[in-house]
Amino acid sequence: MPTEKQTERQRAPRRAPQGTRKKSLRGQIVSERKHRVRITLIMFAIVLTIIGLNLIFDEAGFIKYVNLKKEEKLHEQSIAKIEKEIAALKEEIVEIKTDPFQIEKQAREGLGLAKPDEYVFMYAK
Repeated sequence: MPTEKQTERQRAPRRAPQGTRKKSLRGQIVSERKHRVRITLIMFAIVLTIIGLNLIFDEAGFIKYVNLKKEEKLHEQSIAKIEKEIAALKEEIVEIKTDPFQIEKQAREGLGLAKPDEYVFMYAK
């Protein structure tokens, strides 16, 4: 036959000690918070990665910017070269208009003119 202690144990439901129950609930809350923080950080990292990739590889991204800068330098160099040619041609125009030797040279070479006592020999090219 069961003794008094055995019957009391059977009647009374087993309860976890009071401190153990609070710790497990607190632990559960803390672990849920940690889980949420991890998920938030992972999502944040994914969003930053997508934004970073767009900044680098997009139509208006960094690679396109670098290529456009290279093109700009090439165009600036060609503009500088053409401006030098323009300046040289302007000097030549001034010389042709003012220097009598240049005027005579252009008349002889460009128009095929000669002085009255000269002969001009023209060769076919």
